[in-house]
Amino acid sequence: MKGWNGRTRARMALICACVAAALNLVTGVALAEDGLGISSELIAGTFAGTLRGESFTLHASEAGGGTDFSGFSIRDTRGTGVGWYVTLVATRFENATYAGKSIALHSLTMPMLAVAKADAGSSDVPGTLHAAATIDTGGAGVIMVACSAHGQGMGTYDFTAADGEPWTLAISADEYAGIYSSTVTTTVATLAL
Repeated sequence: MKGWNGRTRARMALICACVAAALNLVTGVALAEDGLGISSELIAGTFAGTLRGESFTLHASEAGGGTDFSGFSIRDTRGTGVGWYVTLVATRFENATYAGKSIALHSLTMPMLAVAKADAGSSDVPGTLHAAATIDTGGAGVIMVACSAHGQGMGTYDFTAADGEPWTLAISADEYAGIYSSTVTTTVATLAL
């Protein structure tokens, strides 16, 4: 810089500072934590059948005279890599026609779930899937899926019945005719560290 006057040096210093600042803006990225939740909810299916004086099983499917249960989706946008799990629980089926008449607990079976990435950029799919299980337990729910390893389940995932298996409802020989209803609750929660 020998021979430059003071004004020229000041301009060069300003240009260098601007270039350095511009490079910092280009290379700096800030990602904020968002959340964990159910992005697509389970839609209830229906069972239909005729009493015949014996125990039998109803299937929630068109072939069984009812309608299919839908799948559901989970989205984890927290960016923490901390795992999560999904619990399902159903209330006892109560008869709307005959008050106090209900289907015995442990009659509603949810099939094993299949999982797929809803977005190709999502991390590994949850690694633990529960086998088919009764979910009308009268108490605690059943953990149907869990991200058991750090870094699994970061993104969005679709859950459906494995191999198209239907939900089933066991009916005993002494059930009353009528319309029964149950509420299925799906929750997602963070795994303890």
